[in-house]
Amino acid sequence: MLGLGGDTDAALRGKKLRALRRFLMLHGAARSWLWLLFEAPVHPALLALSATALCVCLVLSLSRRGEYLAPRLALPVLLLQLWWTFPITDNHFFIELLAVALLCLADRDSEADEVLVLQSLQWLTALVLFQTGLQKVLYGHYFGGEFLAFMVGQGDRFADLFALLVPASEVARLAGIDPLRTGAGPFRVESVGLILVSNLVYLTELVLPVALLLRRTRLAASLVAIVFVVTLQLAAREVGFALLFANLLLLFPERDWGRRLLPSVAGLYLYAIGAAAGWLPGG
Repeated sequence: MLGLGGDTDAALRGKKLRALRRFLMLHGAARSWLWLLFEAPVHPALLALSATALCVCLVLSLSRRGEYLAPRLALPVLLLQLWWTFPITDNHFFIELLAVALLCLADRDSEADEVLVLQSLQWLTALVLFQTGLQKVLYGHYFGGEFLAFMVGQGDRFADLFALLVPASEVARLAGIDPLRTGAGPFRVESVGLILVSNLVYLTELVLPVALLLRRTRLAASLVAIVFVVTLQLAAREVGFALLFANLLLLFPERDWGRRLLPSVAGLYLYAIGAAAGWLPGG
């Protein structure tokens, strides 16, 4: 089963893992500084120390001598951050933590280890995507668009994107509903577009993971998945997760795109930190 996600080219496999290793060190360091600047879920001094440690791991990951050591040093730092923030830890943090833990298993002198690590990372990505779709099906409020209607009415996260599919009068009605009052509602709309999109979301999340694991459909599925995830997460104003999951999806195409995109990603994180600190516009 793991073999469904593997690559046959050893050089490409090494480039993919190297790019992801550097991205995850960058992501962890940037996320930690943004935590400190925005919300500081733990004592600021502890968070600053952990952010500095992850910056050191990032520097190590940029050299051939230190790249395998970097995730092994970063993992205990991430576990400390988990300990400090649990049980209010963001779900996305666990994906980052698992990905770094898997990279710790890769060994420079073992091609078999690298194969297993890459396949495991691909399966982690596919399973997370599938689970999000399955969760929506079990939740039961996507079939009639009720959840998206609720989000539109509350003006929360996805509202700006999905409000485009709902008439202005319906948006006003939904905004006037008190979700904490018994009997309030209904969170139903006549918009066929919203209902179609609501059902398309979970169907896409259920179908794409299967297409990602099949070599014939992998390239197209990975491109569709990246556009899909980035669009949804930008609408939800979760740019960090959009970048994290997009880089995991870049493990599927037989292309070296992760390394090429890394400077642009680093620029985005630097801008986000500068904006959060008030040095750049958009904070």
